[in-house]
Amino acid sequence: MKHAGKLLCFVAALILALSAAFGALAESTPSGTITVLSFTEYHEAVQAAIDSFMLANPEVTIKLEEYPFSEYNDAVTIKLGSQSQDFDVIMTDTTMVSAYAYKGWIDPVDEYFTEEEKSQFAPAMVKAGTFEDSFVAPPLCNSCQALFYNKDLFDAAELEYPSEDPANRLTWEEIVEISKKIMAAVNDSTIFGLTFEQVDRPYQILPLPNSLGATAFSEDGMQVDGYLNSDAFKKAMQWYSDIHNVDMIAPKGTSASDSNGLFMAGKIVFLTGNVFNYSTFSKTEGLNWGYTPFPAFADGTAATPTGSWHVGLSSGSQNKEAAVAFMKYFTLGDGNSIFLETRGAFAAKVDTLAKYETDEAYASFPLSIFRLASYEAQNTAYPRPSTVAYGEFETIIGSTFSDIRNGVDVTEALNSAVMQINTQLQMYE
Repeated sequence: MKHAGKLLCFVAALILALSAAFGALAESTPSGTITVLSFTEYHEAVQAAIDSFMLANPEVTIKLEEYPFSEYNDAVTIKLGSQSQDFDVIMTDTTMVSAYAYKGWIDPVDEYFTEEEKSQFAPAMVKAGTFEDSFVAPPLCNSCQALFYNKDLFDAAELEYPSEDPANRLTWEEIVEISKKIMAAVNDSTIFGLTFEQVDRPYQILPLPNSLGATAFSEDGMQVDGYLNSDAFKKAMQWYSDIHNVDMIAPKGTSASDSNGLFMAGKIVFLTGNVFNYSTFSKTEGLNWGYTPFPAFADGTAATPTGSWHVGLSSGSQNKEAAVAFMKYFTLGDGNSIFLETRGAFAAKVDTLAKYETDEAYASFPLSIFRLASYEAQNTAYPRPSTVAYGEFETIIGSTFSDIRNGVDVTEALNSAVMQINTQLQMYE
């Protein structure tokens, strides 16, 4: 009887243990309904990832609510600002991660993403998804810029084409001298040496002072005085002013919407632009183009534009388990590959970036530009400032860069920007 009693106790304990194990397994399997807040322009790629996730997780239903990009931040502000519990996963631009986290709209995800998982992302993207030492928004995709050039204009001046190797990166000072030589050789007042795809926008202009070690904000994102108007920042912005007003190698009176068209028309020697421009330029009849790495100043270091879209866990989510499961699938799992392939986007994951370097499909021009992009993403990428006031900063600094391009004194323009941004930062103190 004693043995029978022990056996019964053992069986009972085993049943309880198995029940607990199966219960834990059931709890770890996501279920229920979640809603993803995204924007219309990414619909096809986001929906493809959602469909794939639901196929692999039939107990989960994902609803997608979308708004046009131009209205997206306003929609987020209205919906999450009212402490809505209707959303679980939020698409967020790199620049808005800090603001969303500061306002409590997205929660830290350190407990869900291990250090090993975070190491799978390019370091600059992890930094961009971090707020006050907490990881709040894993990256979905990335971006990278190169310097495109017109080979025919180089030929006209009998100059050698620049190298594709980042070890032989041109300097901004060399860009000025080369531009002058080519402009003199072609002797055409409608042709200029350089323009930026995103004229006056911080995404492409901030890497100028970044190359000289300058930043727009303090580390905590709450101070600009002494940073935005530092000597190094002024030096970079004086160069930006000079190319338009002294050296006259860059056109004035143009906007971001004009830049690519001018390059494709053969009116620009050098154009800073997104690496994905390779596709459009390859299809442009009569355009003989090449690419070279994004330049740096002679006495500085390489700092290349980066940053794209992240995903955040809504603080109002009522189904965090399913939301986190989808976030991981979307950023680290098969869903990320589906998104990138459908959208034609650039990767934020290190292993995907490595494929650009080893896959023979990227060995030859023009797809070889992705090998350059992979290098830049892992070595020279410099994200935009992490600050709760980025929206206000972007408006003010864009206007400031425009003023500098049009000849306003650099020190005067930057000091004015500091005063305006300080006023906005006071709202967050």
